[in-house]
Amino acid sequence: VATVGWYRFGPSPGSAGSSLLIGHVDSRVQGPGVFFGLSRLEPGDEIRVRVSGGRWRSFEVVARNLVAKDRLPPSIFTREGDPILTLVTCGGGFDEEAGHYTHNVVVSAVPRD
Repeated sequence: VATVGWYRFGPSPGSAGSSLLIGHVDSRVQGPGVFFGLSRLEPGDEIRVRVSGGRWRSFEVVARNLVAKDRLPPSIFTREGDPILTLVTCGGGFDEEAGHYTHNVVVSAVPRD
């Protein structure tokens, strides 16, 4: 739960299109995940991402949304347009019967530098 996944068919963070990063919110066994605090981010907050070559890129949060798992917007997979960093984790209520959260937290951020 401590690892962030990058959608390999998308652009790298800061390149044109939506750079999609996905991470766990938590685990019953392992505890809080790498994106545990994602649902607390607010517009204006800074996100720093380490990119190839060990450099850091800064992004500014512009939106945070809670969306049903089956309603993720197709725009999070775009490879065109202005650069945007899209972070996704689980959120909403936990469905014990299904064994997963009912929604996803989707955070959008734009480059600061």
